Amino acid sequence: MHDGLNWSLLLDGPKLPGDPIAALQGHRPEAEQAEALRQLADAAAPGDSSAVNQYAAALLAFGRKDDAERVWRTLIERRPDFAYAYLNLATSHLMAGRADECARTLEACRGRSGIDPQGRQLVERRIAELEDARQDTARQVRYLELRVAAIRERFERGLASAEELKELARLLSSLVQVPGSGVTSRDFLEAARQVRRAAADDPDALEILAAALIAAEGFSPEFNDVLLELERVAPHSTLLATVREWHTDPMQAQHAESRAQRLREVGRRAFAGDRNAVEELRLEVQRSPTNHDYRFDLVSAVYHMGDYAEARRLTDEWATDPSADHLVHFHVAQFYWILGAQDLSRHHFGRAYATAADETDREDVRLAMRTVGAGDPADLDRG
Repeated sequence: MHDGLNWSLLLDGPKLPGDPIAALQGHRPEAEQAEALRQLADAAAPGDSSAVNQYAAALLAFGRKDDAERVWRTLIERRPDFAYAYLNLATSHLMAGRADECARTLEACRGRSGIDPQGRQLVERRIAELEDARQDTARQVRYLELRVAAIRERFERGLASAEELKELARLLSSLVQVPGSGVTSRDFLEAARQVRRAAADDPDALEILAAALIAAEGFSPEFNDVLLELERVAPHSTLLATVREWHTDPMQAQHAESRAQRLREVGRRAFAGDRNAVEELRLEVQRSPTNHDYRFDLVSAVYHMGDYAEARRLTDEWATDPSADHLVHFHVAQFYWILGAQDLSRHHFGRAYATAADETDREDVRLAMRTVGAGDPADLDRG
């Protein structure tokens, strides 16, 4: 859930010929966008603060959020009195759903000496706006939680209507986006399946289920089946139109790759000890608990930071995931071993061996066991 704010990036200094930032924000050909980014990079190279700030804004518009934030942090180190760098970095955090990090950045600017009066006024205004928005969000979240509880109680008593079940699914979809809510995309999917059972041929029910499947499992066979059913009962569905656009719009592929690249970078930062990146991974795991890459990165980062109790808790949680496959058991076994839970490690090595697709996978298990000293696969519990 967003905090209800829509801050624009703040730029100063003269515009470059052709306004390359505007070119990056529109649906322009990729070559034209790359040229605009190069133009801004060249202008920033001498180190002028306004030009560097514009370059960072361009990186953000181009989908390179982590690179943009690194440029703003470097600019802040060099020019701790340059308010726009703090304000834009805070805006980037807010766009990514990291309200706490946004607040910390604004407070850091507030505490700096040398900030010009206009910049200080902007900082104070945004701190106040953020606090108001967070209070509003907290009230909204509490309302959603109470409404979810009320519908669930009616469902358990056999009184909930199909419309109420649709509302429940949509409420859970919103709560998935709230850090710390405890609601996962799997909860959303379970509610969406309840809607489907209550209203089998209802286009709304099918659209809700399709959205939940994307959130929880991606483009799975079940998702394809739901799309086929939606084609039959509602061929003009807006969701179908959106899916067709995903498959035909090259910008969608570019955005998907940018997101994947950003999350790989988040994983690297988390492993290097960046606690903000660790929290971002936690949120991604909450949103997409069946994405085992996020879980692997999170457990690795927490273990590497020395929080072995939390690494064990996360591993226990991962080990009981109903979607666990060969690779999950393989990784979980190795985490359990380094955490000192050798019996559990051998059990999951056994599950990895039993669920191996071919001899190559089985040899990987044998090699891992020999490497850590876990024994022979012949002696494993494969149940």
